[in-house]
Amino acid sequence: MSMTSLMKRIFRKPSTKQISTKHSGRLVILDKQPEEAVPAGLHDPKLQPYYTFTNGAWKENIHPFPATDLLSNDIKIKLITWNIDFQAVAGPQRMAAALQYLKIVLASSSFHADMPTIIFFQEMTSSDLNIIQSTSWVQSRFRITDISPINWLSRYGTTTLVDLRLPLNAVFRTRYASNMNRDALFIDLDCSDGRSRSRNSRIRLGNTHLESLAANPPLRPAQVALASRLLKHGSVHGGVLVGDFNAIQDFDRTLHVDNGLKDTYLEAGGIEGAEKEGGAEGCEKGWTWGMQSHGGQRVTFGCSRMDKMLFCGGVRLEKLERIGEGVKVPEGEVGKGLFVTDHLGLMADLVIEWQPTKKSAITS
Repeated sequence: MSMTSLMKRIFRKPSTKQISTKHSGRLVILDKQPEEAVPAGLHDPKLQPYYTFTNGAWKENIHPFPATDLLSNDIKIKLITWNIDFQAVAGPQRMAAALQYLKIVLASSSFHADMPTIIFFQEMTSSDLNIIQSTSWVQSRFRITDISPINWLSRYGTTTLVDLRLPLNAVFRTRYASNMNRDALFIDLDCSDGRSRSRNSRIRLGNTHLESLAANPPLRPAQVALASRLLKHGSVHGGVLVGDFNAIQDFDRTLHVDNGLKDTYLEAGGIEGAEKEGGAEGCEKGWTWGMQSHGGQRVTFGCSRMDKMLFCGGVRLEKLERIGEGVKVPEGEVGKGLFVTDHLGLMADLVIEWQPTKKSAITS
């Protein structure tokens, strides 16, 4: 099947209104968007390859491993999201230390070895991609969405590691309206049984890095709205959006509600505005940025819950926890003692919820 044919099957274009101006020719205004002109095709999803390590090299779109049955009612997938600061010094050493830490997390006694895992990274650099590709435990366990920055709009970007046991169907990006060349990276997991087609037979997971700082007018609301619409496409059973939301303004607190998404932190009993660095177990421990910032940024910007895990449809996220606190470059390395990043990561379990009738209809 051609890339064009596959794209047509995955996506149905939203309804549009067309206008033209003497300066820009045909423009498209997406319904439910602010009434401002958007260049035609700007937000169109763009398919990209993904890669599997086989015979000593990363090969494009290989499917050599059996897939986990996602129609099972007891299947869970571990999701991890982490922003690794692209600006701080000793980038290669910090990335290597972050991956070593994740290796320990994945091997910990509290982590179920039989649970498939997806890791979402933000602020990756080309050097980071090289380190990821050369890491043995990544080679043996994951597919990766990017082996070079060719699909990024900037000198840094997002990449996702997908467990080999998961039925990866497609990888695509959609470009945000952004002053910083931000986009969202999505993966689709195929939940069909191969014998029959269901209208909503995909689990869609998005890796996002929203606009930083304050913009006038704000850009993050439209970015979340765009990503949310893709999560709610008719072919999607349930959707997840995770990553760095740069949630630093009051309107950021309600973007999930405005777009019909659920915030895992709030669903678990967290209270917006009650986040703290430490304290007793519970909702106070919500901050993900600021505690490990450098150069006086904590004093200037304070601490915040920048990173989030949102979901909708026939999935839910549970057992949310922060990861990466206090992880530093080890002694003997360039940059020893530096925090690997200014963000804490998040980890949660994805549960796919199938109604008995739905599962019966899909598998019959």
